[in-house]
Formats: sequence, C-alpha cells, structure tokens
Amino acid sequence: MKEKFLLIGSSCVVILLILISCKENKSKEEEVKIISSINWYSAMSSPANYRIDGPHIYYYSKGKLINSDETLTTIGNFGWVYPNQGRSSSLENGYPDSVYVKYGGLNEKLQTCWFEGGNKLPYNKIKRLFENGYKVDNKKVEFQYITTGMAPGGRVCIWLDHIEILRFKIKIQEIYNQKPFDYTTEVNSVKQVLSYLKHHPVDYSIWEKPDPRYELDFGFCSEDKSITYWGIYIISKEGIRDVITRNRIDKTIWKIPYGEKPDIPFTNNYQQINETIRDYKICLPVDVQISWKINEVKRIETNIVMPKNLPQRFTKSYINPETNKPSYFNRIVFGVEKDGTHCIMWLDGPGKQEKIMRFKGLPGIINKDKSSETGGYATEVVYY
Repeated sequence: MKEKFLLIGSSCVVILLILISCKENKSKEEEVKIISSINWYSAMSSPANYRIDGPHIYYYSKGKLINSDETLTTIGNFGWVYPNQGRSSSLENGYPDSVYVKYGGLNEKLQTCWFEGGNKLPYNKIKRLFENGYKVDNKKVEFQYITTGMAPGGRVCIWLDHIEILRFKIKIQEIYNQKPFDYTTEVNSVKQVLSYLKHHPVDYSIWEKPDPRYELDFGFCSEDKSITYWGIYIISKEGIRDVITRNRIDKTIWKIPYGEKPDIPFTNNYQQINETIRDYKICLPVDVQISWKINEVKRIETNIVMPKNLPQRFTKSYINPETNKPSYFNRIVFGVEKDGTHCIMWLDGPGKQEKIMRFKGLPGIINKDKSSETGGYATEVVYY
C-alpha cells in the first residue's frame, strides 16, 4: 500500500507539474503575442538651442541589443522631448531594460565635452505603459516612441511618447573642443543659438528635475486693428520648444481682460508617470519669438527675454473684482501699440490684467527663399 500511495502521489506531482508548465507556456505565449504586436521607434532629442553633437543611443534587453539611434551630426533644433525619429523595432526580444548613451555637449564655458554612460530602465513601468497605452478623447492610443533626451552636463531624460519615466546623469569623458562654441562663419541660425546662449547660459541644474507646468494660454491684440498676428515660438527653461500658431492664439481686445479658461489643443510638453490623464498644461516660457504683420510688406519678428520673476507673478493669486473671490492668471497677452513696433505684455486672468513688460520689436530678416527669421532681441525693454 505504501508503494502504491507513493506511485499515485508521484503521478499527481507529474500532472501538477504538467498543468503548471502548460499555464506558464500559455502565459508566455500570450505575452509574446502582446509584445510582437507592438512596434516602437527609438528617438533622440535635445533642449532647444543647446548644441548636442554625434549622439549614439543603444537600448538593451537582458544584455542583448534590441534597438539603437545614432547620428554623426548635430541634432536639429526641435527641442527637449520632441522626438527625432530613429529606427523602428518590434518588441519580440523583450522590452528594453537598460540604455547606453554617448554624445557631445556643452559645459558652462561653452566648450564641447564628450559624455558617455549607461543606466537601468524601469522595465515594469515601460512594459505596463506599452501594454495599456493611454487615452485621448476616450480612445485608446498606443505608445510609439522611446525618446532619449540629452542636455549639457551629461543630463539625460527618457520618455515614452509624452510620459517621462527617468532622469539620470552620465560622466564626462573628455573636453574635445577646448575653444568655446563659436561658429561665426556659419549660417544665421547658429548665430541665433549663440545669441540665445548669451541670454540663457548653460546651467546644469535646469535638467535636474522637470519644470512645473500650468494652465496657460496666449492672446494677441493691437490698437490698430490692421496690425495682425503672425506667430509665436516659445522656449521653456528646460528647452521645450512650442509654437502658437494663428489658430491657437486668442483674439483679445486692447486693455480688456480675456480671462476665459485656457484651450490649448496641442503641446510639446510632457507629463509625469503618476499623472493618469493627459492634459495640456505647459511650462512657462523664458524666451519668446513673436511675429506680427504691420502691412503686406513689413513684418516684425523679434525675440524677448521673459521677466525673471514671471513664475512668482504668474502663480500669485489675486481677488477677482467681478466675483470678489481668489483667482489666478492663466494667459499671457501681447498688445501692439499704434506705431506697430512697440508691444506691451500683460498677465491675464478672470477680471484682471497686469502689465509685466514693454519692448520695441525688430523687423524680421527675409531670406532669398522668402523664409524669414528673427531680427534679434527686442530693444527698449522695460520690465514692470
């Protein structure tokens, strides 16, 4: 009886092991099915106007290279988080669990240094995000990009589409260009970068943590209604570059508060992993390039350095005179004066406008191909 019991017990163990094995195999098959149905693109980015040279990005899973992105040239001036699309890869080999990064970037003296190093990636977060996707207008959208952002000083940030998942720092290997970054013989766009760096010097602390985002919109008006809005480029402290097109600007009235709820249909900003709904809050700009048409042949296109105390003033509450209740600013309004060249900037919110600066815009530069670019930084600047 004892031997028979042992035989029956052994058979049960075998059956149990078979069942467990089948369950594990089925689970693996389901995971492989989910993984193989998803494709993603490796991508890279850098902060607007902070030069990054020859980046190489390598993604690994269990020590195996599964995707990469690389170039020998400088990344275009698209801006932090905005993906420069690289190679496509299916996830048949698994989700990436680590990344290795190499690139040339600036130090505080504007010398070009070589940074190199790797870091583990939050595998479970990546897996969960890819499998769950996210919702836009109650419709499920799948993630497409893993973007590696590279900033001066070896500061690196990883996003899945618009979701930040990790920041880390890699080490400097050498200073390979001892002279300060200076390409005075090249095209105007490089001179613009140098001009930007003059007003916004390299500061590694900028990329230690994300810049706060707010419900923020933009408005435009003019004393002379024949003066029309053309466009605004904004750059945040981190180097997020965004454009406020003609269909995104609010048509405000001279010196009358607009105060409506912001309505930003699209933004290049991003959100954190613990945020569950994709909203369209954006970072406050530190630099603005604004353009307006005085007439069919004359156009102002000029840069502005925003007030240093803008975050403190924008986030400070006030009493709405119409309701006698606390309220907050939610809009920046540009108002062009009758002469067509001077512009006033207001903070705008429910029941209130507050003047923050005034400046004289410069005429834009029209190139041979009819494209235009900024005429430089505004003059006669007064901060209030």
